[in-house]
Amino acid sequence: MAQTKFDKQLEDGIEQGAMAFGRFVSGAPLDGEPRPPGSVPRWGIALLRLAFLGWAGWAAWTWWWVKDHDQVIRVSVIAAAVAVPVLVVAAIRGRGRRRHMRTLVIPMSMALKDLLPGWDDHQRVRALNIPIDRSFVAIRLPDGWYDPGAVKDQMRELVQARMGGLWSGEWNLKSHPFGVVFTPQKPKPKLEPPEQVDFFSDLVQEAIAGCVPGQLVLGIGDRLNAVKKEMTGETAMWALSVGSGGGKSSFLQMIITQLIRQRATVIGIDVKMASINCFEGVEGVHLYTDPGNIGDMRAAISWVAREVEARNYMKKNDPGKDFDRLTLILEEGNEFGDASKEWWNENKEKGEPAGDPIWGDIASIMRMGRHVNVTIIGVFQDLREAAVGSRGLRNMFRMIMMGNFNANQWKMIVNTSPVPESVDRAGRMMIIEGNRRKWIQVPYADPDAFREHSIKLRNEFGYSTADLYGSPPARSPQRLPSLLQTSTPLFTKESAPDERAVPAGPGESGAALPQAEAEDEEPLELESGESPDAEEPQEEDELLALAEISRRLAADGIEVSADLMRQHKRRRKDFPAGRTVSGRELFVLADLAAYYRPDDEAGVTDPPPHGEEDDADGAPEAQDPEPDDGEDG
Repeated sequence: MAQTKFDKQLEDGIEQGAMAFGRFVSGAPLDGEPRPPGSVPRWGIALLRLAFLGWAGWAAWTWWWVKDHDQVIRVSVIAAAVAVPVLVVAAIRGRGRRRHMRTLVIPMSMALKDLLPGWDDHQRVRALNIPIDRSFVAIRLPDGWYDPGAVKDQMRELVQARMGGLWSGEWNLKSHPFGVVFTPQKPKPKLEPPEQVDFFSDLVQEAIAGCVPGQLVLGIGDRLNAVKKEMTGETAMWALSVGSGGGKSSFLQMIITQLIRQRATVIGIDVKMASINCFEGVEGVHLYTDPGNIGDMRAAISWVAREVEARNYMKKNDPGKDFDRLTLILEEGNEFGDASKEWWNENKEKGEPAGDPIWGDIASIMRMGRHVNVTIIGVFQDLREAAVGSRGLRNMFRMIMMGNFNANQWKMIVNTSPVPESVDRAGRMMIIEGNRRKWIQVPYADPDAFREHSIKLRNEFGYSTADLYGSPPARSPQRLPSLLQTSTPLFTKESAPDERAVPAGPGESGAALPQAEAEDEEPLELESGESPDAEEPQEEDELLALAEISRRLAADGIEVSADLMRQHKRRRKDFPAGRTVSGRELFVLADLAAYYRPDDEAGVTDPPPHGEEDDADGAPEAQDPEPDDGEDG
């Protein structure tokens, strides 16, 4: 007999009812959706449902057949009082699980559609297991699944994109059920240098003792190991670009101490007067730290350049000759550059270049010094190209150390991205050598301890000037800052030399500096075109430029600027005559000293008319608006 439509509907209804009854008694979700992670186990749900069926059957039997209505009501009230709070708590806790399914599990299962094409949406949801604490991601794979190529990597990238961070997968394709479990990779512990390092610790001292000549300890790295670098070859010239409070002074003190151990001669330029003063009086360490005598610092740099020239000449004649190290330390390079430029503008003669030539001497040292063991350490708060004379010298510092920097400084000096985060801690610096980067912590000690240790090292390892072909220039007496000077009018009997000059301190030389770097040290000869009637200077006469005479007179307590002397030369008929030597007009130091010395010291009763000259009409001569063509005002 043919099956009717009613029979078909009845059969389908019975089948669906049986399936629903089976899900009910087995604890499976009635709607077919997967259970949220962390919910009641399936067997627990089955027991609750069977208990409900048992209670319903007992209540119906008792209510209809036994007729004991009070007992049914009493038991139902007790059961409701217990079940309602439990259901409320379960519903509240289930909100987070449902949100977890809605925001993470279901969207990720949909994203797996292209990677698991053999399964429908419900199968992919049931195959994906992500606990609510997101500790792992488990994906069950179809029995016939295989990787046609790069599917594993795509699945891992999908998990990383949804879960965040780096994840690694453990694949099981050999035994049933097949699947993969992704777990987050444990981040590697971030290694950092120690917060503080003692220079006299065993670790640092053993590392210094193991250094070969030319090798220096810079600090302690992130693995608690000593970081050494060679001040030779391509990394002979070092530069520091470290902000205020970054530990520049401690670094220089540590490096100078190690250079002393290696018998080096150190020339220190420090306009800050604080970083390296602790080495005052140590043999072989020549410090120029008076910002009032910028000419001394320039003379010291020029002397180093001449030493490089002499060593290269000796190296040419004896290629196998080795020299003791000579290191020039330029502390506070930004401030020195500004002060040196101002000095040059005030003291240059007519026809000399507008740019400061001292950077030419530094460039010569950097280009030619490496071959003869002459090196430079430049310390800058901001290593701009303008800070090194705009001569392209910044690129010649092949090893740069940076600390306490900002993003703009990094982009200007290194110009790589991403910009590393600067560590705002004294002594924390990054060594930049080509493409290599390394953080270190600079060892620290008290400045007096560095000094005492340096003197001990000099006595132990010795010192020699055999490889120096000249002597570093002597220092001028230190000048008081203008606000500390006792101001008295010039050319009066009350003017006293001892009120305007500070005598040299212990260990300082009171001798005047050698001639400025623009003048030759060789004896000056008259040009052939000069008049033979010109008076020959006496043997004790010394011909100097006005700028140098001004400095020497200041050392003797006679304060008169080179600019004022140039004005007097133009306007006064009794001004001592100069002499033309090698195309330059020079003057006798003794003549100008007698001219400007106060009357009571000169021993004359009729002093020269030092006041401003009057013109023919008796009116005072008008000031020149500009210096004449023969002088640079």
